[in-house]
Amino acid sequence: MSLLTSLARQVMQQATVVGAARLAAHAYRITLAGLALQHWTYTPGQTLNVFFGLAAAETSLRKRTYSVWGYDPARQEVELAVCTFSDGPGAHWAAQCRPGDTVHFYGPGGQFLLNPAAPAHVFLGDVSCLSHFYALHRQLAPDVPVLSVIHAQHREEVFADLDGRWPLHVEVAATLSAAQYLRVAETLGLRKLGLG
Repeated sequence: MSLLTSLARQVMQQATVVGAARLAAHAYRITLAGLALQHWTYTPGQTLNVFFGLAAAETSLRKRTYSVWGYDPARQEVELAVCTFSDGPGAHWAAQCRPGDTVHFYGPGGQFLLNPAAPAHVFLGDVSCLSHFYALHRQLAPDVPVLSVIHAQHREEVFADLDGRWPLHVEVAATLSAAQYLRVAETLGLRKLGLG
Protein backbone atom coordinates (compact mmCIF):
# COMPACT_ATOMS: atom_id res chain seq x y z
CA MET A 1 0.00 0.00 0.00
CA SER A 2 1.44 3.38 -0.96
CA LEU A 3 2.00 6.19 1.52
CA LEU A 4 -0.65 8.29 -0.28
CA THR A 5 -3.21 5.49 0.02
CA SER A 6 -2.36 5.02 3.70
CA LEU A 7 -2.79 8.74 4.40
CA ALA A 8 -6.01 8.84 2.38
CA ARG A 9 -7.50 6.08 4.53
CA GLN A 10 -6.87 8.21 7.62
CA VAL A 11 -8.53 11.43 6.40
CA MET A 12 -11.46 10.04 4.44
CA GLN A 13 -14.82 9.07 5.81
CA GLN A 14 -16.70 5.87 5.11
CA ALA A 15 -20.25 5.00 4.21
CA THR A 16 -21.96 1.79 3.16
CA VAL A 17 -23.86 1.24 -0.05
CA VAL A 18 -27.46 0.43 0.88
CA GLY A 19 -28.95 0.74 -2.60
CA ALA A 20 -27.63 0.41 -6.13
CA ALA A 21 -29.84 0.26 -9.22
CA ARG A 22 -29.80 1.31 -12.85
CA LEU A 23 -31.60 4.62 -13.15
CA ALA A 24 -31.40 5.28 -16.89
CA ALA A 25 -29.45 4.08 -19.91
CA HIS A 26 -26.26 5.71 -18.62
CA ALA A 27 -26.91 6.33 -14.94
CA TYR A 28 -27.08 4.46 -11.65
CA ARG A 29 -28.74 5.48 -8.40
CA ILE A 30 -26.37 4.81 -5.51
CA THR A 31 -27.61 5.24 -1.93
CA LEU A 32 -25.01 5.58 0.82
CA ALA A 33 -25.65 5.39 4.56
CA GLY A 34 -23.60 5.64 7.73
CA LEU A 35 -22.80 7.57 10.88
CA ALA A 36 -20.36 9.78 8.97
CA LEU A 37 -23.40 11.31 7.20
CA GLN A 38 -25.25 12.20 10.39
CA HIS A 39 -23.92 15.68 11.17
CA TRP A 40 -23.10 17.07 7.76
CA THR A 41 -23.11 20.77 7.09
CA TYR A 42 -24.62 20.43 3.65
CA THR A 43 -25.95 23.00 1.19
CA PRO A 44 -27.98 21.68 -1.78
CA GLY A 45 -25.78 21.83 -4.86
CA GLN A 46 -22.67 20.59 -3.10
CA THR A 47 -20.69 17.56 -4.23
CA LEU A 48 -19.07 14.46 -2.77
CA ASN A 49 -15.55 13.25 -3.65
CA VAL A 50 -15.54 9.45 -3.93
CA PHE A 51 -12.18 7.65 -3.91
CA PHE A 52 -11.21 4.41 -5.67
CA GLY A 53 -8.05 2.37 -5.41
CA LEU A 54 -7.94 1.89 -1.64
CA ALA A 55 -7.89 -1.91 -1.77
CA ALA A 56 -4.55 -3.43 -0.81
CA ALA A 57 -4.02 -4.90 -4.29
CA GLU A 58 -4.56 -1.57 -6.09
CA THR A 59 -1.65 0.75 -6.72
CA SER A 60 -3.24 4.05 -7.74
CA LEU A 61 -5.68 6.27 -5.89
CA ARG A 62 -8.34 7.90 -8.07
CA LYS A 63 -11.13 10.35 -7.28
CA ARG A 64 -14.42 11.21 -8.91
CA THR A 65 -16.72 14.05 -7.88
CA TYR A 66 -20.49 13.52 -7.82
CA SER A 67 -23.32 15.91 -7.11
CA VAL A 68 -25.30 15.09 -4.00
CA TRP A 69 -28.74 14.35 -5.44
CA GLY A 70 -30.41 14.06 -2.06
CA TYR A 71 -29.49 14.08 1.62
CA ASP A 72 -31.62 12.77 4.49
CA PRO A 73 -29.97 13.53 7.85
CA ALA A 74 -32.59 11.60 9.83
CA ARG A 75 -31.86 8.42 7.86
CA GLN A 76 -28.15 9.28 7.52
CA GLU A 77 -28.40 8.69 3.78
CA VAL A 78 -27.04 10.34 0.65
CA GLU A 79 -28.34 9.76 -2.87
CA LEU A 80 -26.03 9.94 -5.89
CA ALA A 81 -26.89 9.64 -9.58
CA VAL A 82 -23.70 8.39 -11.21
CA CYS A 83 -23.51 8.87 -14.98
CA THR A 84 -21.58 6.23 -16.92
CA PHE A 85 -21.07 7.81 -20.34
CA SER A 86 -17.33 7.37 -19.93
CA ASP A 87 -15.55 4.07 -19.39
CA GLY A 88 -13.61 5.35 -16.38
CA PRO A 89 -13.26 4.07 -12.83
CA GLY A 90 -16.43 5.83 -11.67
CA ALA A 91 -18.50 4.18 -14.38
CA HIS A 92 -17.08 0.77 -13.49
CA TRP A 93 -17.70 1.37 -9.78
CA ALA A 94 -21.33 2.36 -10.35
CA ALA A 95 -22.04 -0.67 -12.53
CA GLN A 96 -20.45 -3.07 -10.02
CA CYS A 97 -21.70 -1.39 -6.84
CA ARG A 98 -23.60 -3.69 -4.47
CA PRO A 99 -25.34 -3.16 -1.10
CA GLY A 100 -22.85 -3.76 1.67
CA ASP A 101 -19.88 -2.26 -0.21
CA THR A 102 -17.79 0.31 1.65
CA VAL A 103 -17.31 3.71 0.04
CA HIS A 104 -14.54 6.14 0.98
CA PHE A 105 -15.39 9.79 0.50
CA TYR A 106 -14.55 13.35 1.39
CA GLY A 107 -17.06 16.18 1.50
CA PRO A 108 -19.47 17.71 1.03
CA GLY A 109 -17.94 20.60 -0.86
CA GLY A 110 -18.25 22.66 -4.01
CA GLN A 111 -19.54 26.11 -4.87
CA PHE A 112 -22.09 25.51 -7.66
CA LEU A 113 -24.95 26.68 -5.43
CA LEU A 114 -28.09 28.79 -5.74
CA ASN A 115 -27.98 32.54 -5.37
CA PRO A 116 -30.85 33.14 -2.92
CA ALA A 117 -31.17 36.77 -4.08
CA ALA A 118 -31.67 35.88 -7.76
CA PRO A 119 -35.10 36.83 -9.14
CA ALA A 120 -35.13 33.74 -11.41
CA HIS A 121 -32.98 30.75 -12.29
CA VAL A 122 -31.89 29.21 -15.59
CA PHE A 123 -30.52 25.64 -15.74
CA LEU A 124 -28.72 24.72 -18.98
CA GLY A 125 -26.76 21.50 -19.36
CA ASP A 126 -26.77 17.89 -20.46
CA VAL A 127 -28.12 14.87 -18.58
CA SER A 128 -24.92 14.55 -16.55
CA CYS A 129 -26.09 17.75 -14.75
CA LEU A 130 -29.59 16.42 -14.06
CA SER A 131 -29.23 15.27 -10.44
CA HIS A 132 -27.42 18.51 -9.57
CA PHE A 133 -30.15 20.65 -11.13
CA TYR A 134 -32.85 18.57 -9.42
CA ALA A 135 -31.19 19.16 -6.03
CA LEU A 136 -31.10 22.91 -6.70
CA HIS A 137 -34.64 23.04 -8.11
CA ARG A 138 -36.11 21.40 -4.98
CA GLN A 139 -34.80 24.30 -2.88
CA LEU A 140 -36.64 27.00 -4.82
CA ALA A 141 -39.91 28.48 -3.65
CA PRO A 142 -42.82 27.73 -6.01
CA ASP A 143 -43.11 31.40 -6.98
CA VAL A 144 -39.48 31.69 -8.19
CA PRO A 145 -39.36 31.48 -12.02
CA VAL A 146 -37.23 28.63 -13.38
CA LEU A 147 -36.30 27.93 -16.98
CA SER A 148 -34.38 24.81 -17.97
CA VAL A 149 -32.96 23.13 -21.05
CA ILE A 150 -31.45 19.69 -20.45
CA HIS A 151 -29.89 18.03 -23.49
CA ALA A 152 -30.12 14.27 -24.00
CA GLN A 153 -29.21 12.36 -27.12
CA HIS A 154 -31.85 9.72 -26.33
CA ARG A 155 -34.97 9.78 -24.14
CA GLU A 156 -33.82 6.69 -22.19
CA GLU A 157 -30.89 8.70 -20.80
CA VAL A 158 -33.27 10.89 -18.76
CA PHE A 159 -34.56 10.09 -15.26
CA ALA A 160 -37.10 11.64 -12.91
CA ASP A 161 -36.24 13.40 -9.67
CA LEU A 162 -36.25 11.53 -6.35
CA ASP A 163 -39.93 12.34 -5.83
CA GLY A 164 -40.84 10.95 -9.27
CA ARG A 165 -41.50 14.39 -10.80
CA TRP A 166 -40.09 15.72 -14.09
CA PRO A 167 -39.81 19.48 -13.39
CA LEU A 168 -37.10 20.31 -15.95
CA HIS A 169 -37.42 20.68 -19.73
CA VAL A 170 -35.55 18.02 -21.70
CA GLU A 171 -34.50 18.55 -25.31
CA VAL A 172 -33.74 15.27 -27.11
CA ALA A 173 -31.37 15.81 -30.06
CA ALA A 174 -28.21 14.28 -31.49
CA THR A 175 -26.31 17.47 -30.61
CA LEU A 176 -27.16 20.82 -29.08
CA SER A 177 -24.85 23.77 -29.68
CA ALA A 178 -24.69 26.83 -27.45
CA ALA A 179 -26.75 28.74 -30.01
CA GLN A 180 -29.35 25.97 -30.03
CA TYR A 181 -29.55 25.97 -26.22
CA LEU A 182 -30.22 29.70 -26.39
CA ARG A 183 -32.89 29.32 -29.08
CA VAL A 184 -34.73 26.65 -27.08
CA ALA A 185 -34.47 28.79 -23.93
CA GLU A 186 -35.90 31.76 -25.81
CA THR A 187 -38.87 29.70 -27.03
CA LEU A 188 -39.48 28.72 -23.40
CA GLY A 189 -39.60 32.38 -22.31
CA LEU A 190 -36.03 33.33 -21.43
CA ARG A 191 -36.55 37.02 -22.29
CA LYS A 192 -39.66 37.19 -20.10
CA LEU A 193 -37.57 36.38 -17.01
CA GLY A 194 -36.07 39.88 -17.14
CA LEU A 195 -32.54 38.77 -16.27
CA GLY A 196 -30.80 40.98 -18.84
